[in-house]
Amino acid sequence: MKRLILFVAMAAILSPAVYSQGGQTTDSSRQVKSNEWIQLGKTINMRVIRGSKILFPGVKLKGSPIFALLEFDGGKNSSVSYKLTPDAKSDIYLMKGEQKIFPVAVMEDFPSWGEDNDKEVEVLTPKDIGDVTLNFGQKGSVSLLFDVSAEQMKPPLTFKLIVNSIRANQEKYSFVVNNL
Repeated sequence: MKRLILFVAMAAILSPAVYSQGGQTTDSSRQVKSNEWIQLGKTINMRVIRGSKILFPGVKLKGSPIFALLEFDGGKNSSVSYKLTPDAKSDIYLMKGEQKIFPVAVMEDFPSWGEDNDKEVEVLTPKDIGDVTLNFGQKGSVSLLFDVSAEQMKPPLTFKLIVNSIRANQEKYSFVVNNL
């Protein structure tokens, strides 16, 4: 019995950290690199890339634009959810030190949506509820626009994301991308 307890204790100490939060709220976020594929559950992969194309014509900014692209690659019936708002309620934001920078606009591009894939730019307002659920097949992306002041532009900028996988397993994942 003592050996079993010792084995379990050693296994817990030596096992890698688990980043799926399974509905619990914790502060631990998995550190990932920009452009690194991340697995969400069994069927969905996602990566975060700093965008370079200007996809948000007509959106007025006070500072400089920073674009983040979330690429998804999943099975035939994939679903993810997150909260996207231009304020502290958002699950997606940039960080400069302890200061959070929230997205100001979003554009979704999922070819599996067919004619509903209008690639419309949506400017986020505080009135938006912010709960987003994406149901898609195969591949798609979410482009985000951040309005960053000159003093905030100096590296490093960190990108934080909390996303939930839905369908086969409902799990919450938290990621941090340093130097986006």
